Amino acid sequence: MNKILDKILNFYKKETELDIIFFKLLGTAGAIISLVGAIQSVFTITDLSGFAINMAAALGSIALIYFVDRTGHYLLGYLITSVVIFMGLFGMLFFEMGGLYGSMPYFFSFGILFTLLMYRDKLLIFMEILQVSFYVAIAHVAHMHPELVKPFDTPANQFFDQISGIVISSIGIGVIFMLYILEYRKQQRLAQESSNAKSVLLANISHEIRTPINMLLGMNEMILREAENKQIVEYSQNVDAAGRQLLFMVNQFLDLSRIDMGKEELFEEKFNLKDLIDILQGYYKKEADSRRLEFVLDTDKNLPKFLIGDARKITQILMNLLSNAFKYTKEGIIVFSVLKQAEDDDTVTLHFEVSDTGIGIKKEDQDRIFQSFERSDIVRNRGIEGTGLGLAISGNLAKLLGTQIQVKSKYGEGSLFWFDLKLKKTTGIEGERSSDDTFIAPDAQILAVDDNNMNLTVLKSLLKRTMVKIDTAQSAQECYDLFGKRAYDLVLMDYMMPDIDGIEAMEHLRAMDEAKGKKTPIIVLTADATPDRRKLFMEKGFDDYLLKPVDVSLLENALIRHLPESIVTIVEKADQLQVPEELIEEFTSDLAEYDISFDMAMKHLSGDIMQFVRIAQVFVDRTDTSIDELKELIQKKDYEKAALIIHSVKGNSGNVGAEDLYYNARRLERRAKDNDGDYVEAASKLFFMEWERAKEGLTTFLTEFEKIRPTLESEDQENLKALDESMLVDRLIEAISNGNQAPALKYIDELAAKSCDSAEIGAIRDAVKDIDFDRAEELARSLKR
Repeated sequence: MNKILDKILNFYKKETELDIIFFKLLGTAGAIISLVGAIQSVFTITDLSGFAINMAAALGSIALIYFVDRTGHYLLGYLITSVVIFMGLFGMLFFEMGGLYGSMPYFFSFGILFTLLMYRDKLLIFMEILQVSFYVAIAHVAHMHPELVKPFDTPANQFFDQISGIVISSIGIGVIFMLYILEYRKQQRLAQESSNAKSVLLANISHEIRTPINMLLGMNEMILREAENKQIVEYSQNVDAAGRQLLFMVNQFLDLSRIDMGKEELFEEKFNLKDLIDILQGYYKKEADSRRLEFVLDTDKNLPKFLIGDARKITQILMNLLSNAFKYTKEGIIVFSVLKQAEDDDTVTLHFEVSDTGIGIKKEDQDRIFQSFERSDIVRNRGIEGTGLGLAISGNLAKLLGTQIQVKSKYGEGSLFWFDLKLKKTTGIEGERSSDDTFIAPDAQILAVDDNNMNLTVLKSLLKRTMVKIDTAQSAQECYDLFGKRAYDLVLMDYMMPDIDGIEAMEHLRAMDEAKGKKTPIIVLTADATPDRRKLFMEKGFDDYLLKPVDVSLLENALIRHLPESIVTIVEKADQLQVPEELIEEFTSDLAEYDISFDMAMKHLSGDIMQFVRIAQVFVDRTDTSIDELKELIQKKDYEKAALIIHSVKGNSGNVGAEDLYYNARRLERRAKDNDGDYVEAASKLFFMEWERAKEGLTTFLTEFEKIRPTLESEDQENLKALDESMLVDRLIEAISNGNQAPALKYIDELAAKSCDSAEIGAIRDAVKDIDFDRAEELARSLKR
């Protein structure tokens, strides 16, 4: 008996599509109702015709369910059920069982319900009209020709038939809807579980893909900073471009998935509109130059600088529109416009527009280009790379922002995309700094936690120029041990670690802090780009959020916000100072007498001598105190703490170019960590001598530099103002050809102040900042023509 029951249940459970399940359920219900009707007809009608018809309907329903289950022809089954059973047999029963005065009109609702649940689109409308028309027609015939209807023998039989019909149809429809609701909830639960699984998969994919990209871009950043060979720099720039394109495509797929799941949310914050436009202009100007296209930026002069909105989504929409314009334009011009449409005290409405002279879009394709994976004119554009996601994502993001992307295009002549966006105005951004500026914080002590050692290497490399001291941990437990031993100014915490994740580790550090009566800023680092993560991290108690691959500018901005102000010194571009070559040679020669390589130090500072001056001053100021402390620790044989001071000296000596001191410190630190007391005590004498020697050399340099600094600053300003445009261009070309970034940027600023072509000057500035000196020199020489 149990086996039979299991087979019956499996007959219904094996299906996955809702309409097939309900076809079987409705067919079964119809068979049961027909059987009940057959029994009912025996008691209410004198002959057996009603009984025969009901039994035929029951057997027909069972046979039909079996047939479609075996053949899979479900649509044919639906049509046979509607026409043969719900119209043919029900029509015959209507006349055999009292017509309008019997119970059959109640059962017509089963036919209507079947049609609504089983059919789709135009077939649904057709069958619904057909079925309702049929029921109305037979009712009309029964009314006009009552002789065709078989009457009840007695009022009691009619009453019994009516009551039976009401009860049976009510129970039947109720059971059907109850099963429908249960099945709907089951499907809804499965969909939610699938959505949750998709979210987890997205997070994992995001982490697994973005982590190696973070390593690639991070280490490539160091090659760009430190490489001297122009060919290596060019290779590195190509790696950077390819890596960022890969990251852009990964983000596109993640964004599409989030939009499909309805998890994309707005994140409004203050942003600098000018910076947003400048970044896009700089990037696509290079693209235009490489493709021999003309790229024009058209903006209102009085655009507000600071706004409140989701800058990331605005940028993404514009990048997609601009990328599409470049992708489909072989020759001609691309115009990027940002215009002010309306403004009041609190808000401004901006008009963003991208036009091109590309291949254009056919009128019939203009609606579907905003659908996922759709591209217009596939045959003509088969050689053009792309996923077809850009416009689909942009269209959805625009709706999220409360606007809509419009398009006008003439096939073969070009396209115009635009959208209008209303944004709130604001007065400024707290802690904002120029992208050309950096900072130094030699007193800052940071703990970086990540289970991937390469990620830690990237972080240390990116922050090398800031002089921040960084301890690293590759597990939560190692992090707890280090955090308990010393006071940190800030913690960089990876989110996805094995065993104990970043949230749990952060909560443990918070508990340790509470016991000490303090609160250390903790910034989460994650490759999970899903928007709900940021909200989760902030709710859990992190102080800030940085996305991998780590952008060095965003990283430095975050440190400036969260490190104590007293230990952070902002290094602005305006502080950079040009020094004559003869003085550079003199400094190099003088410092070499103290085993200090001025060239090595300046290489890491993009030729900024003022940065070297600050670092040298910090080194000198701390030497005496640190030497005394280290000597005391060695005397006490506390080699573990001694290793910490030696580690700090190692980093600082590398920053100022004290090569011998650096290599001595590296060896001494390793032996101190090994608790090799004999070596430490013997080697420390040479170490202290080199330390004192480096201090003496830097003190001498600082003294001499301060004597000439006022003259240099005055001459620098006067010389710049005295130079006409042609001479400035000559100086700029010379600085670029020598790879001197700092003076080149000053000449660029002076040229911009003399009202030179802003687009050309902007392109040169971008090339110099990107250390693309070949490109910068080519553009600078074009100013002479």
